[in-house]
Amino acid sequence: MSAHQVQQCLQRAGGKYVDSAKKDVVGALSQFKDLSPGTDSFMFPDGKRRNAFRLKGTIPVYYKGACYNIPVTVYLWDTHPYYAPICYVNPTATMVIKIIKSNRSPYFHVMAMVFQEKCPVFARSASTTGTATPNSSTTSTPTPTPYPSSQPSMPTPYPTGSGATPYPATSTPYPSAGGMGYNPYMNIPQSTPYPMGGGAAPYPSSSSGPVVPPRPPPVSSQTSVGSGSGTIQSDTIRASVMSAVEEKLRAKLRERLGTNSAEMASIRTTGDELREGQQKLKKMLEELESQRNSLQTACEIYTAKKLELAKALSDAGGTDAPPIDEAIDAAYPLHRQIVLSYVKDLTCDDVIYALGQSLKKNKITTSEYLRRVRDVSREQFIHRATMQKCRRTAGLPI
Repeated sequence: MSAHQVQQCLQRAGGKYVDSAKKDVVGALSQFKDLSPGTDSFMFPDGKRRNAFRLKGTIPVYYKGACYNIPVTVYLWDTHPYYAPICYVNPTATMVIKIIKSNRSPYFHVMAMVFQEKCPVFARSASTTGTATPNSSTTSTPTPTPYPSSQPSMPTPYPTGSGATPYPATSTPYPSAGGMGYNPYMNIPQSTPYPMGGGAAPYPSSSSGPVVPPRPPPVSSQTSVGSGSGTIQSDTIRASVMSAVEEKLRAKLRERLGTNSAEMASIRTTGDELREGQQKLKKMLEELESQRNSLQTACEIYTAKKLELAKALSDAGGTDAPPIDEAIDAAYPLHRQIVLSYVKDLTCDDVIYALGQSLKKNKITTSEYLRRVRDVSREQFIHRATMQKCRRTAGLPI
């Protein structure tokens, strides 16, 4: 799967740090080729079920010089890499334990101590297709897992003499170590073959009577291992306990380090935000200081102008007010003549309007109204002609 598809899965799972998580996932996929990423609904330890990113597949685990392919499922928090992932052993129905020694009980005992309930892998014959994988959640107490007494697909790794045949399977329960608690694999039947001398056949012929198979030699104590007694050595128990405790301590340490890393990241983010806010406040203070200086300068100018205006008013307070007509005047004589002609033109309009109102009210006769209107119109024509001539001379629009 490409990095782009991994990023899409992380985004569907709601990851907060997609880039960092993608880097870790791609590195894990490059090391473990059998893992496949995806998303799945998962109940987290905080009691909330949500869509989570997961890696599912098998990883090689080395134990005492042997390599075991263990199926696991790894779930990532949405705050990865600041919280440690959650890993579970995910057994499959087709898994088979390869027999490598005559005394197989220490390996089952180590698995029982590490995984607490049931062994994560089960021996299964190639011809057995209907056997279901045990489920620990269906009963309150663990039940022994049935294992096949023979596996025709695997060769017997034990040397035998010429014509010798191993003994038939005997039910050998495992004794519990002192103080180690209940062993869920006490009743698992174990096939314990023994090497035989040359030519000695343990089974009777068709003409002989029944032969009782010999028992395994007795052991001196529970912590010592006989040639075929199935007991566990003390160093094996010690190594398994130390391995389990070490794994739990590592998990606690990863969880604590992840929490501390998340807290440190939050503190760094808060520090960056505070420093950014400090810079903004400094900029605002500088702007306020500049505005205060500008206002102070404007106040000084206003005070000076106010004093100047008060002095001018006090100097002009003793004289009489000048006439308004003298206060408003044109800049040039030509402009003054234009203003006077315009004023007289408007005056003629007012006179003609007043004569019309007087005629309506029968205050003057019609002949008198016509005579006065003719005189005023003649005078108004002269004023308008003068005004147009002056505007033409001054270069103004007519």
